[in-house]
Amino acid sequence: MSGIPDGLRPYPRRWVPAGLDPVDVDALARAYDALEARPVGTPAELERLILDWDELECLTEEAHSVAFADMTGDTTRADFAERYAAVAERMVPLAEERRARMERRVLDAPAAAGLGPGFELFLADLRVGAALFHEDSVALRAEELRLGHEFEVTAGAQRVRLRGEVLPVTRVAPLLESPDRALREEAWRARAAVQTADADALDGVFGRLLEVRGGMARNAGLADFRAFRFRELRRDYTPDDCLALHQAIERVVVPVVAAEMERRRERLGLDSLRPWDLAADPDGREPLRGPGDAGRLADGCARVLGRMDPELGALFGGMAAAGLLDLESRPGKASPGFMTIFGLRRLPFVSMSAVGTRRDVDTLVHEAGHSLHYLLARHHPLRLLRFPRLEMVETAAMATELLARPYLDEVWRGEELRRALDDRIVAVLALLPYYAMVDAFQHWAYTRPGHSAAERREHWRGLEARFRPWTDWTGLEDAMGTGWQLHHVFALPFYYVEYAIAQVAALRIWLASLRDRRGTLERFREALALGGTRPLPELFRAAGTEMSFDEATLREVVRDSMAQVGAAAPA
Repeated sequence: MSGIPDGLRPYPRRWVPAGLDPVDVDALARAYDALEARPVGTPAELERLILDWDELECLTEEAHSVAFADMTGDTTRADFAERYAAVAERMVPLAEERRARMERRVLDAPAAAGLGPGFELFLADLRVGAALFHEDSVALRAEELRLGHEFEVTAGAQRVRLRGEVLPVTRVAPLLESPDRALREEAWRARAAVQTADADALDGVFGRLLEVRGGMARNAGLADFRAFRFRELRRDYTPDDCLALHQAIERVVVPVVAAEMERRRERLGLDSLRPWDLAADPDGREPLRGPGDAGRLADGCARVLGRMDPELGALFGGMAAAGLLDLESRPGKASPGFMTIFGLRRLPFVSMSAVGTRRDVDTLVHEAGHSLHYLLARHHPLRLLRFPRLEMVETAAMATELLARPYLDEVWRGEELRRALDDRIVAVLALLPYYAMVDAFQHWAYTRPGHSAAERREHWRGLEARFRPWTDWTGLEDAMGTGWQLHHVFALPFYYVEYAIAQVAALRIWLASLRDRRGTLERFREALALGGTRPLPELFRAAGTEMSFDEATLREVVRDSMAQVGAAAPA
């Protein structure tokens, strides 16, 4: 493994036997049996049990992550689909059931009171998991994963026929940036036709997910899945806090973005902005492109990160040599971008579909931020302590995007650099209403039992009007109503408000870096290295920011961010 930094070498195993395949449920059960047979009469015995059990959990986590990465990387491969099905249908139910037994054993052990302070967060996390577990939900969890797989297969199989070519859906994005409006419209309509053709089937999948997830909530004695999911995600804020953030975004951000969109409409010389007019350059210039193929994209981002911090750049640069990057766009590839964790080896893995747009750079630097966050904290002894809650996870990635801005001259120069810098600030702010929409949709869907597919689509149309009123959807109402059919909504419910919380926090970190670049980066790195060893508010403060839902803070962040649009490019 020459050329791979030490920080990217797989961690040695502590206890899990080499060759143990967790999909072999008999072998996995024997491993759990061996753990359950251990004495836990002293804190030292209990600590050894916890560390070895945690490593076994890392094995099952890695098995799921690898199967998911393979399956979404090529949904046409029958062997990948079979492996993912085996993980979901055989491994997950057994692991869920045995995890619950281990949780109870640890929590009931008198020696737990004598564990060191590093185990306090771990024990608190176990109490939440134990309270939510119900044996009748084990089968429901497996069915939830199966339905998520059904969505990925459907999305991965979608193809667009355009001007004699058959393209993966991801390949439409560059065409929507063309100065040729006729081509943009044709490409958008071709993609919408494919997605609309699958919309009824995906409505059916989501309807079954609502039933499955509602069953989980009832089994846990909770009113609805929203209440269940907030506890499962260990949130210490409430649904009302989320609704307040939606309202703050509507009041503060939507008018700012609407004004930018009105300027876009005028510069394009259009009567109204149609969905295919939102990505093209408003002055009719050719689109700003990314580095091109996957290799050049990875090299360019490694140089950007290396200028920001040599150690971080070397770590990211080594990920390609270690086989931890899958960046190509290809038929059958379902997910546009994610980072997952190979927990046993303590390594990150990034998948995305590079299509030659400037957004490729943003996406890869974002996923690199996740990866570097994990690598800086992978030395902590427990999974829980290596990666914090999602709000901080997303803050790390979004702040990495913004802190990398001074070094984007490794990718673009001159006027192209100016466009990349200015366009990105407006694009970041324009995402906030979208984050609010997706989160608001899920609040509605999971607290309205018995609603119909037609009501779902109508509710989404109302959210479009509320949060993105600048788009003219006349005659496109069918396509408009299915915009909620996203990977996160199907596979990662309620994982979206974190993006809004994190984006505001990341903007604050970036604004601080304009005053003190070195000090801000040092604090940021130190905060990332903490992993999940501190409560969430402490992690935010360590990074030089805070988690906020209030309108006044949002107004200040938006004002100061917009003041940077048109400012001189950083030296």
